[in-house]
Amino acid sequence: MPPRRSSRANPSKENTTEQKSKCNGITEKEPDQWVMLINSTTLQTNQDPEENPKFYQLKHPKTEKGALFLFSGNDTDVYELQSFNQQFRSWIIDNKILKDGKILFTTPIDPLFLVLPYLQKEEKSGKFMTLDQIVADDSFPECRRLCNTSGMSLLKEISDVKGDDSFKAYRFNKEKTLSWLKEKANRLADKMTEKDICVSGSSHSVNFIKSKKSSVTSREDFVRFAHGVVSDFISEDLSIALRDYMGIPVIIPKKEIENEEPPAKKQKTGSSAPTDDYSKEQSKPKAQTEKKVSTAQKKLSQVDKSGMKSLSSFFSPKPKK
Repeated sequence: MPPRRSSRANPSKENTTEQKSKCNGITEKEPDQWVMLINSTTLQTNQDPEENPKFYQLKHPKTEKGALFLFSGNDTDVYELQSFNQQFRSWIIDNKILKDGKILFTTPIDPLFLVLPYLQKEEKSGKFMTLDQIVADDSFPECRRLCNTSGMSLLKEISDVKGDDSFKAYRFNKEKTLSWLKEKANRLADKMTEKDICVSGSSHSVNFIKSKKSSVTSREDFVRFAHGVVSDFISEDLSIALRDYMGIPVIIPKKEIENEEPPAKKQKTGSSAPTDDYSKEQSKPKAQTEKKVSTAQKKLSQVDKSGMKSLSSFFSPKPKK
């Protein structure tokens, strides 16, 4: 009688089938989740999905690399997306543990900062151009949405304008831009003075605390710190120009001063030749001072050594007869 076959399916075959179904995309992967702090008014939706708040990648005005920004409904306002992350950090939400423990938050940004690099780029041509011609980027095509933001009504603060309300053309104006940036830095410095904020020595530091003594931080410290904050959204060249425009003195770190080599010694005639002639033989060092003699050695030197043999004579071979 042939062996009886079991009606139970092969478990290994079931696992293989399940693995294949997962590889074929039947099992959907859960979407990634993050924790974000955001103003509820920014998330107001409209009937048209195209007019709802969305994230887009734009060119950062300082680094010129891609960065995420949030546009509110109808592209009215723009928010910068920032993240705070710590090592070995996670979130527990309901019955799930999110491995990615960073926290995201949005901060409003003046859209003129995002348009400024495009204006500067067209400065060399010296021509007046429309806003849609200026704000055009094949690498970041969504930059066109900046033309619809409410901040474009103040574009005259950083550019020369020609035309009327129906048709306007713009051209970058460096003097206006520096004045606009200086006003923003001074307003920030005034606000920190009002709140009695104690900033650290570095103008780019993000750490600041409430000061117990208002005399600890001077007005110059506030202005320098505010300049550093504004410089995080402009190019390096424009940051240096703004520093000079605001009259902020340059501070050289102590380490750089200590590492500087002293200037080479020159002759009084102004010649660059060294004063020392290294071709000649240098004088030999003076003879070292005699070593000090101990008391025992002095007494030994006074002993009469006549008739005494040295210790080495006992080990020398005897002369042949």
